Amino acid sequence: MPAVAVIGAQWGDEAKGKVVHHLCRTARMCVRFNGGANAGHTVEDGRGTARLHLVPSGALHPRCQGVVGHGVALDPWELERELGELEAQRRPAPDLLLSERAHLVLPFHRLREELSGAADRIGTTRRGIGPCYEDRVARRGLRLADLADEKMVLDHLIECAQRAGGGPDPKEVWGELLRFRERFADRIGDAQRAIATALDGGSDVVFEGAQGTLLDLDLGTYPCVTSSTTTVHGIGWGTGVRVNLARVVGVMKAYTTRVGEGPFPTEELGAVGDRLREGGGEYGATTGRPRRCGWLDLVALRHAHRVNGFTELALTKLDVLSGLHEIKVAVAYTIAGQGGAAFPARVEDLARAEPVYEVLPGWGEDIAGARDEEELPSAARGLVRFVEMELGVPVTLIGTGPGEQAMIERGSK
Repeated sequence: MPAVAVIGAQWGDEAKGKVVHHLCRTARMCVRFNGGANAGHTVEDGRGTARLHLVPSGALHPRCQGVVGHGVALDPWELERELGELEAQRRPAPDLLLSERAHLVLPFHRLREELSGAADRIGTTRRGIGPCYEDRVARRGLRLADLADEKMVLDHLIECAQRAGGGPDPKEVWGELLRFRERFADRIGDAQRAIATALDGGSDVVFEGAQGTLLDLDLGTYPCVTSSTTTVHGIGWGTGVRVNLARVVGVMKAYTTRVGEGPFPTEELGAVGDRLREGGGEYGATTGRPRRCGWLDLVALRHAHRVNGFTELALTKLDVLSGLHEIKVAVAYTIAGQGGAAFPARVEDLARAEPVYEVLPGWGEDIAGARDEEELPSAARGLVRFVEMELGVPVTLIGTGPGEQAMIERGSK
C-alpha cells in the first residue's frame, strides 16, 4: 500500500485515529496534512489511551515516522504538552518531522477567537486555529522557518498583541518560541521533500485527515465548518506533494454525531440520542463537550463519497448499536415537499431536510471486541451489507470497540 488516505466521512469524530494506527502497523510514514490541535484522535493500545491532537496517530509505532505538513496549524505549546503525556505513559519518543513552512498558533490567536465569539457561534474549540489560518491567508502569519530571525519574530509578536488588543507579554512569548526552536531544531525541516522522497522510494505512506468531509471549508456545511480542507483534496494542499493514492479509506460511524451548531437531519434528541452518546462515549477528545447523536445518514455519506472517491470504508462503533430493537438509516431527504433531494450546499436547505428512513432489524447480542465477521449476528452483518449496497463501496474494516484489537478485517464483498 504505497499511499493511503484516511478521511473522515461525516462531521468528524469517526475514530480515524484508531483506523490510522491500525493501517500504520507496516507503514514507513504517517502524515498529518490539515487542521491543528482542534483535532482529537484517540488510540487505545497496550500502553494505555493516547489522545493525540498534533502527533500523527501512526507515529506511535516505533518504525513509522510522523510528519506534520505545512497545512497544519501548529501550536508549539500543545505539541510539547502532548509529547509530555506520551512520555508519562513511558512510550518511546515519536520520530517527528515538522514542516518548516507550518504556520504557528500563538496565544494571541486563541484570544482573538475567544473575543470573536466563534466558539459560541459555530462551535469552535477555542484553540486559535481559525485566526491562525486567517493570518496565513492574509500573509501575516508566523511560520516555523521564521523563528530563525529573532528580531522579526519579536516585531511580529508585538503587532499580534496590538491586533488582539492584549494578551501575554510579547517578549515572554518570544522567549518561549526561541526555546521551542532550540529544542526541536533537529525535527524542523523540508517535509515536502521528505514525503516526496518516501513515495518515490516506494515506502508505505498513510495520510491522516483531521475532522471530516462535512466540516470541509468549501464542501462542508458552511459556515458551520472548520478552517481547512478536510477532504482527500487537502493532501496536496497541506503537503505540496502530488499523490497517486492506492486506497482512499472513508471512516464512518454506524450512526452519526456532530459537535457545535449547524443542521443535523437525523439527530435524535430523546432517549435514542442519549443512549448513543453514553454507549459510544461521545464526548470530545479535545473539548470534552457532549456530541449530538443521531441515526446513520446515507445522503450525507453519498456526498462524502462523491467528493473523495472512497475505494473502501471503515465502519466503526458497530458495537454501540447492540441492544437496539430496530435501527434507522436515512436513505433520502425531502426538502420543501420535494423528494429525492441531494445533500444541499446551503445550511438553510439542510435545516429543512426531512430524512426518509429505512428501518432495519436490530440485535441483542453484545459484539464488543469481536474480531471475526462470523461472530456478528445476522442483523449486524445485514447492516454492513446494506451500507455497501447503498453506497457502492466495500466495507473492509469494522470497529467493534475502542481497543486496537477490536477490529474486523474483511475483503471486498
